[in-house]
Amino acid sequence: MNFGLIDTHCHLDIIEKEGLAIEETLTLSRDSGVQKIVQIGINHSTSVFARELSEKTNPIDIHFTVGCHPADQISEVEQSQIDSEIDKSQNNPGFVGIGEIGLDYFHGANSREDQRKVFEKYLSRSIEISAPVVIHSRDAAEDTVSILSSFPRAFGVMHCFTYDYTLAKKFVDLGYYISFSGIVTFKSAKDIMEAAEKLPLESILIETDAPFLAPAPFRGKRNDPTKLKHIFEKLVELRSESDERIAEQLLLNSNNFIKKIGLAHA
Repeated sequence: MNFGLIDTHCHLDIIEKEGLAIEETLTLSRDSGVQKIVQIGINHSTSVFARELSEKTNPIDIHFTVGCHPADQISEVEQSQIDSEIDKSQNNPGFVGIGEIGLDYFHGANSREDQRKVFEKYLSRSIEISAPVVIHSRDAAEDTVSILSSFPRAFGVMHCFTYDYTLAKKFVDLGYYISFSGIVTFKSAKDIMEAAEKLPLESILIETDAPFLAPAPFRGKRNDPTKLKHIFEKLVELRSESDERIAEQLLLNSNNFIKKIGLAHA
């Protein structure tokens, strides 16, 4: 595969904790055809790390987000630190947006109201700075749609999409890219495959979410951006467009996302 791809959602810090040094990951990623990586913040410390990593000289371009992960029940004190990091980062050339944010009722069933309040807070903040959001939504489709519908000026991406085509279409209609991870390669992921097949190509991104969710045939092993090509190849298998056309549009979509250009304005 000779196409340039962008990994729009990665956790290089966690990959390193699992045994693969960041410098090596980036070199291997570059050699596999990955052009850029978006390093994701999930709390204050990882958001600072993401920004500082993006400011270094790296084998490939690193962009970053500042996030407040819904499953972690982050304290108000730390949220204030995250707010300050958003202020510090918003004019940084490597800054993409706010996330991960969202709703996780699988891990946080007892904190739903608090999650909704934090989600709404950061949607409002994203509107203030005209930046996209990176949304984590697990077992919370109805509430995610409802809340996003209440913030029509917000835009961004549904990261690691795990719902069906009907819901995907709703999110696209609300102005959100749909990002497919290695899950789309799993044999059991029929609903996700259908969404990847039927959605407008202009609405699709791909990601590894590494080190999590390695695609087949690496399922259950540590993931990294070199495996992004397997997600791309699954899209080619599912869709009617040529591999060149899909690669070209994915690159355009990903760069638009990084440039803070919403789906509705792409």
